Amino acid sequence: MAKTNRKQSSHHGSFSLPDGRTVFGEVLIEGQDTTLTLKDASKIGLGYGRQHIHGMSVDGHHITCVDCLHLGEGSTSQGRLTSHYTKLFPHLVVVGAVHLDPDAATVTSVSFTTSDLKTLFHDHDAFGLVVNAAAIMDVVLAENRKHRPIEVGEGPEVHYYTGKDPALDMDSAIGNLVVSYERRTRVGGVDGIQVKSDRRFQIKPSEPISLSDALDRIGVVRRFLSLAAGRPQKIIDVRIRTTSDTTQFSPLQVHWTYGPKGPRGDLHAPDSFDRPFDPIAHPDEFVEVFRNWIGRDDKMRIPRTRLLTCLRKTNRYDPDRLVAAANVFDLLPSEACPSVTPLPAEMVKFKDDALKLLKDRGFPKSPERDRALGDIGRLGKPSLTSKVLHRWTTASKDIPNMFPDIDYVLKQAVKCRNHFVHGPSDSFEYERAEPFIFLFTDALEFVFVFADLVEAGWNPTQWRGRHYSDGHMFSRFRMMYPENAARFKAAMEA
Repeated sequence: MAKTNRKQSSHHGSFSLPDGRTVFGEVLIEGQDTTLTLKDASKIGLGYGRQHIHGMSVDGHHITCVDCLHLGEGSTSQGRLTSHYTKLFPHLVVVGAVHLDPDAATVTSVSFTTSDLKTLFHDHDAFGLVVNAAAIMDVVLAENRKHRPIEVGEGPEVHYYTGKDPALDMDSAIGNLVVSYERRTRVGGVDGIQVKSDRRFQIKPSEPISLSDALDRIGVVRRFLSLAAGRPQKIIDVRIRTTSDTTQFSPLQVHWTYGPKGPRGDLHAPDSFDRPFDPIAHPDEFVEVFRNWIGRDDKMRIPRTRLLTCLRKTNRYDPDRLVAAANVFDLLPSEACPSVTPLPAEMVKFKDDALKLLKDRGFPKSPERDRALGDIGRLGKPSLTSKVLHRWTTASKDIPNMFPDIDYVLKQAVKCRNHFVHGPSDSFEYERAEPFIFLFTDALEFVFVFADLVEAGWNPTQWRGRHYSDGHMFSRFRMMYPENAARFKAAMEA
């Protein structure tokens, strides 16, 4: 029987082994410590490769443990009775009215929520209260008064929900995307009335897909929502529907053991009026940017994922984060970088001769030889500094002079990165720049996300003219940049 609380749930019942035997087992779901324990009077003898195991809990739930890894086995004795057990680690546990074949293309929809989905799709007019509602009470009560008399007192109130839903309904390369309310309503009684709501994101692919493909598409959406929110999003409460569903079945619940991590508490939580987008007031812009952004995710997946790893550190800055924030620009596809500058004929000949000389002389492989080959091979290709500046120059053309001297800050940020990667240089005074590692890191992360959204079609002009606080990485950088940049320049020129 399933036991649930906020942090833990368990299911126990019978589980089918690949050889046809049925054994007793228990799935314990506790954060990332999910385990499947199988017990039997004889040795269970499972292999060590990944495998899927199906079970049926005592309260009738179908359980699918996906990609189980062998953790260990043993036995216990009590008197003359010996019980053998095997512990497994399932990467996913799917619970519901039917079993799932994880490798088959049977998933017809997947839905979930995230850390900040309600804020990203906040509609301040969707729910409200009419305090002095005397003028509309006759209309409000007309239907119920057909069955019984209802009196109105001196201070009537009306709590309302406009019914405006969904907040998003768009087609994309990964399927139809819908964001809607999931409401829980208590209609009335001695405890009054109550309407609670959450936002829920649903992906409906054009044709059935496998479970792993469904999780990949969640990852695409999560990357975009993370940039829109200014902090990584945790994926919460995943549910799927499959071709085996009928109308009376509830969706299958998916427990994703190592699902994408989210923010720590409320630190850097976004505010609705600091968002770069307003999907409610400006839906056309949001849809265009979202669709274009998804269309480029295959080429941008690695740098976007690496950038989110940086953002997870929130207000913790160190050299490793700075290096990672700079290196994401080296991971950009060629079309996102400045064009290659043709080398003069003499330089082309020197490059070819130098590479040939290094290879023909038969130098043994070594870090020095490989570095020389790499440095010469990159002649004529854009440098890391040129990539960073190109992204900013291209993205900021509609907001000129909004961040004075940011080119200088970005150049010094790359020099600081080079200091940690290649060692000290006479052209960079690390001792003066060291207190501003946070500024370098924020600037690089800001430019990457800003340029990524602008490239997808976002126009920052409206964002520039809005009032702002500190409820997003963009507005925090904007708020603190003038003072921090001035302090940095003064330190370097002292």
